[in-house]
Amino acid sequence: MNKADFSFIRYSNCWEDTNIMLDALGIQEGETGISVASAGDNTLAMLLKNPRRIYAFDVNPTQLYCFELKMACFRCLSYTEMLTLLGVKNGERLPLYARVRHALSKKARRYFDRNTDLIERGIIHTGKFENFFGIFRKFIIPLFSTNEKFLTFSRLDCTKKQREFYRRHINNRRLKAIFRIYFGYKVMGKLGRDKSFYNYVNDKEDSGNDIRRRFEFGISNTVNADNPYINYIVNGNYTSRSLPLYLRHENFDIIRQRIDRITLIHGNLLSLDGIKADFANLSDIFEYMSGTEFERNVRRLSEILNTGGRLAYFNMQNRRYLDTPAFEYDKKLSEALFRRNNSWFYRDFSVYRRTLINEQNS
Repeated sequence: MNKADFSFIRYSNCWEDTNIMLDALGIQEGETGISVASAGDNTLAMLLKNPRRIYAFDVNPTQLYCFELKMACFRCLSYTEMLTLLGVKNGERLPLYARVRHALSKKARRYFDRNTDLIERGIIHTGKFENFFGIFRKFIIPLFSTNEKFLTFSRLDCTKKQREFYRRHINNRRLKAIFRIYFGYKVMGKLGRDKSFYNYVNDKEDSGNDIRRRFEFGISNTVNADNPYINYIVNGNYTSRSLPLYLRHENFDIIRQRIDRITLIHGNLLSLDGIKADFANLSDIFEYMSGTEFERNVRRLSEILNTGGRLAYFNMQNRRYLDTPAFEYDKKLSEALFRRNNSWFYRDFSVYRRTLINEQNS
C-alpha cells in the first residue's frame, strides 16, 4: 500500500455488499463505529441504523474527497439533483457542483476545482476500478458473448433462470480463458487495482479462475435484478431497482439529517488514537498487509473495540483471519451472510465479536 499511487480516485463506488455488512455489524441506536471510508457508500448507509458517531478513515486523500462530495450532495441538494451530480441521472453537473463546493474542505474543493472533468462525468463513474469494468463492458464482453445477452442476464430475478441463462448463453471456453486473463492479477493489478495490492498474496496465479468461480456462486444465490454491482458492471450505471442503499429515495432525508455524525480521518487503522468503538467495517484492508502489519492492526483493534463490539471484513485474494482469544469468530453468521453476497469477487466474509479476554494478558 505504501507504494500505491493515491493521487486519483481508485474507487468511486463501494464494492462490498452493504446489506450483509449492516447485518453483520448489528448496529444499535446510539453506538459509535469506525469504517473504512473508500467511496463512502457503506458508511453513509450505516447512518440508517442511527449511530451516534462514525469515524471514517482512509489512507488515500482522494477517496476522502470523493466521500466529501457525496456528503455535500446530501447537505445541499434535492434528491434528484444529488442523483444528477453523482452521475446516476443525466443533466448539467457543473452548476450543481457550484452549489455544493462551499460545503467541501479546502483540499477537496481545490481537487475538484482542478478536475472539473470528474464532475462533468459524474463522480460515480470516475474511479480506476469503475474504468476497469467499463473496459470489460465495452471491449471484453463482446469477445465471448454480447452486450444484449448480458443486459438480459442482469435483469433476471430468479436464480434458477440465471443459472440456466448463464449455462446456455454466456458460459463457454472463451469466457473461461478471458476471465483467467482479464481478472488475473497482472491485468487487474494494472488496469483495475494496483500491482502492489498483490504483494502479500500467495496464490495469485489462479486469481482469474477464482473470480469466475465466485461469479458463478453469486449468480446461483442472489437475484441479478436487485444487484447494484452486476448492474453497474453490465449497464455502466445503476437501475432504479438496483440502487445502492444510500441512494434510495426513501433513505435520503434520514441520511441528510444524520450526515454530520460522520467524521472523516486521513490515516490508517493504527492512527485512530483515543477512539472507542462498538462496530467496525473494515472493507478488505487486511488484504494489503504483511503478516507483521496484520498482527499490529489486530492488536490495535482489540484496543479500539469495546467488549461485545462487532467487526466485519472481506478477503479478496488473501487469507487473513483473527487467530486471537480477543475476538470470537461467528462462523455460522459469516457463512450465512456470504451466501447472500451480491459483490461476487470476494473469497469470503468474516464476522467477529470482541470478547472479555484481554489479548495482552492471554
